[in-house]
Amino acid sequence: MYQFTAPPKLGIGFTYQPGLQGAIQEIQGLIDFFEVSPDVLCRERICGKESFLDYHPTLLADALSWFAKRPIVVHGLGLSIGSVSGWNSNYLRILETLHGQQPVVWHSEHLGFLLTTDSDGTPLNVGVQLPVPFTEEALNLIVPRARLLCERYSMPFLLENTTYYLQDLLADGGRDEVEFLNDLTERSECRLLLDLYNFYCNAINFGFDPIEALGRLKLDRVVEIHLAGGAVHDGFLMDVHSDTVPEPVWELLDWIIPRTHNLAGIVYELLEQALPIVGVKGIAQQLERAHQSWEKHKVLGLTSNIKSA
Repeated sequence: MYQFTAPPKLGIGFTYQPGLQGAIQEIQGLIDFFEVSPDVLCRERICGKESFLDYHPTLLADALSWFAKRPIVVHGLGLSIGSVSGWNSNYLRILETLHGQQPVVWHSEHLGFLLTTDSDGTPLNVGVQLPVPFTEEALNLIVPRARLLCERYSMPFLLENTTYYLQDLLADGGRDEVEFLNDLTERSECRLLLDLYNFYCNAINFGFDPIEALGRLKLDRVVEIHLAGGAVHDGFLMDVHSDTVPEPVWELLDWIIPRTHNLAGIVYELLEQALPIVGVKGIAQQLERAHQSWEKHKVLGLTSNIKSA
């Protein structure tokens, strides 16, 4: 039986992507650990009607050379834990391959789904994370899968809150996102990867107070925090990891750090395609500010008794 043990406090991390190696070389002194999505080191292989992910030898070798210098955590893209038709076992295969070559401190996934089927039962990948409804049916699907992943790999497994853009996303009895996350972590051994930018996007797009909502969240379940920036499209603030962190998100970070005694790492996320927008200097500034928040609240030895409410 798996029982959660708080992981070591790693500090400030950055997303590893092949196209960011040059930037990482210049700012590596600001990076305490790497977060990697195994999917980005793979290439798709088609066999009949099925597709598989296989590691690109050069991409994997380059990544492992960097990972030898820092601890790593895994943040998957393709598990699709919320799919009714079943999750992506191919993703678990590449996770296990990486874990066999490099120690992983914890692993995480998005609380959403990518895979479904058409009317004939043919598998479909929708290509973008879709949110799960805040329902008992969704909990009954996801909780045993999350518990199985904790037991299977004997290390912390985190699920990340996502953005959603449907005003009337299905929910049971008025249950909102916070209540759903609380129920999920209460019923399973999984913990939270709290994406503050995603949470901020939802607050702006749907007009709720993020501090009030976070005050209802079981913050002792938060192990990792994501920071990012995005763009506005058709009136919606979008989670696209394409910019620096907005000031209100930094304010949320300073509010939440002393209330999360199991927090072990903060990661600034940036897509490699957005490097020309932010620049190496911009990445360095984001990481420096994250370090300032981490150190200001003494996360390395956090024993705060501040209540989350």
